[in-house]
Parts: sequence; structure tokens; C-alpha cells
Amino acid sequence: MTQSPPKKVPLLFLLVTAFLFAMGISLVFPVLPYIVARYVPNVQQQAAVIGVLGAAYAFISFFSAPVLGTLSDAYGRRPVLILSLLGSAIGYLLFGIGGSLWILFLGRVIEGLFAGGFGALFGYLADITPEEQRGRVFGQIGATTGAAFILGPAIGGLASHISLNAPMFLAAGVCSLNMLWGLFVLPESLSVARRSKHFDASHLNPLKQLSGALAHPAVRRLVTVSVMFLLPLSVMQVTVALLGRDTLGWGPSQASTLFTMVGATDIVAQGLLLPYLLRALGERGVALLGLCLGAAGMLGMALLPVLPHPALLYLATLLFAVGEGVFTAAQNTLISIAAPAEAQGQVQGGGQAFGSLAQIVGPLGGGQLYSRLGPTATFGTAAALVLLALGLLSVQKEAASAVKTVDA
Repeated sequence: MTQSPPKKVPLLFLLVTAFLFAMGISLVFPVLPYIVARYVPNVQQQAAVIGVLGAAYAFISFFSAPVLGTLSDAYGRRPVLILSLLGSAIGYLLFGIGGSLWILFLGRVIEGLFAGGFGALFGYLADITPEEQRGRVFGQIGATTGAAFILGPAIGGLASHISLNAPMFLAAGVCSLNMLWGLFVLPESLSVARRSKHFDASHLNPLKQLSGALAHPAVRRLVTVSVMFLLPLSVMQVTVALLGRDTLGWGPSQASTLFTMVGATDIVAQGLLLPYLLRALGERGVALLGLCLGAAGMLGMALLPVLPHPALLYLATLLFAVGEGVFTAAQNTLISIAAPAEAQGQVQGGGQAFGSLAQIVGPLGGGQLYSRLGPTATFGTAAALVLLALGLLSVQKEAASAVKTVDA
């Protein structure tokens, strides 16, 4: 049976849901140092606790995604999506209520558990979208999740002007409203006849997603470069508010301004600068430029304790944000070009899994580094990782020869 294009209302619902799932990992970044300080009076321990809180979300969502995806194969997409929104709302609410450190961890674990509903979401899209249109629709979801990850800290910081708990209560309310909306507008996409007849535990192994990305040498090196950049990115996201607080005496409002600038810069970099850069440098050249800018930004942050001036932090963040924006777009294209046509799904899934792992390791390592060695060592190490990624991509001859420069 020929599929018709996806209807606007279910697609809009899925876009909003994807935004909420992706926003959950970054919404609390601007206020985490100040919430954790309520329960961890030792300043030296706060960074480590923040790192563990950040990693807990990514760790749980990494393992929950295949579980919820398989459940949706067996019982339908709609109930899993509705349940995921309900679970996310409960997680946000618990984190907002707080009262003790273990309640904060419980809230983040529940949020991460139900953010794994991404598997059901992509399954729903595959059910309702013709094959020739899936690239465009999946691209819309990818752009939405990218915007959510960038805008999440800005939204959290702005809501913190009301109270430190307001970002979580806002997210809980929006998830609840979206769940109620879905109950009325979201039809089931997977008929009973097409559902899985068994629930095999072997399908729940997330490591299967990694094997596809590791199977091809050129892809393996490109994914390694991506991870070496994602690690410093995740370190920056969980520690830059601490950096501003400890070196410049900043509060949540200043951290919010910084994250808002990151979001605006990324939109400008990808929407305005990227097409010109691609025509001039090609994908590989743009990726190398992005790494250079990212390393410069991290080095600027590492120098902030020595030169404590807001202008330096803003400049360093601006450089890193531009670098991240152009690098991510160009690098995703390089990976797609390097992957065989018959393995695109495996490679992209493996790349996403590696991204989740980076979001686990980065906050944990960054929090420990900051807690034990301070900001200069933390951001200096992050800069070194970006420079290593730059060196690895520079010698990536196989991928370079395969890349086609965007026509002028």
C-alpha cells in the first residue's frame, strides 16, 4: 500500500515531542550549580555532583531507547509516546520539587528513562512517511532536536528569573499539555497486523547500534573525530556556568545570557555562514575550520582564571559556538558520504549512540576535573582533545578524496 505524505497535525506533535525529549538534557545546565549548592555545601564537591547528574540522564536514555522502541514495535507507537511524555513530566516535577539530593537524581533518571521514547518517535515517522520523503522529515526532526539542545539552557536560564525551580515546572507543564494534545490528535500508526509477535531481549542491546559505525574504517575515524569534539562540548555545557560563577561572580541570569548567545550564534553560523563556507572550503575544510575555532574558544576559557574579564568569556564562547555550528553540519555530511549506501541507517544510529556515550563521559570527566584541578585544567584538557581531533581529521585522506565540494 502506497503511503501518503504525513499529515501536518501528527507531524507537528512529533516535532514538539522531539523538542521536549532533546531539551531535557540541557534545560537545567544554567541552574544546576545553584540547585546543587542547596544540598552540597562543599564547593569542591559541587562540580562532581553536577557531572554525575548530567551523565545520569544520558546514561539512562542510552539504554532506554531500544527498550521503548521495541515496546512500540510490539504494542504500538501511540501508547509509548504518550507514556514517555507522562514520564518526562513526572521526572521534571520531581526535580523541581527537590528536597534532597536523591530526589534530584530520581527526577533526572526518570527523565532519561522516558526520553528514550525517541525510538518510538522515529518508528512512528517511518510508519507514516513514504521512503522518498523520510530524509526530509527525519532532517526536520534532527534540526528540531539540535535547536532544543541549544535552546534548552537559554530557556532554563530565562525561567530561572522566576525561581531556580521554575525551569523544571515549566517543562513538566509543557510535557503534560503535549501529552493531552496527543491523546486527541495522534492516531496509532502501526496496525495490529504489522506489530512484532515476540519481545526478544537480544533486540534490546544498545551496543548493536555501535557495531554499524565501527564496521567501516573511514567512518570509524570520522566518528572518532566527532566524539573527540562532543566530549569537550559536553564538558563546556556542564561547567561553563561554574566557570562564570567562580571567576567572574556570575549568577543564573548571566549564565542564561551566555547560553542564549550560544543558541543565536549557532543559528547564524548554520543558517547564514555555512552555505558560503561550504562553497569556499568544502565539507572537510569547513570541519577543519570549526575545529580550529573550537580549540581557540576552549583555550580562551582556560585562560579566564588568569585574565578574569567578561569580554574574554564572551569571545571564547562565541568562537566555540561558531566552531561547533559549522563543524557539526559539515562532519555529519562527511560521515554520510563515507558510509556505504546500504549502511546509512546503521552508521547514523551508531553515530547517535556514540554521541550519547560522549554525553555520559563528558559531564562525569568534566565535573571531576573541575572539582579536583580547577577550570584551567578542565578547559585546557578540552582544548587538547579538540586539537587532537583536528590532527586526526587533517590526515583523513580517504574521506577527503570522497567528498564532493558543494557547487557554487
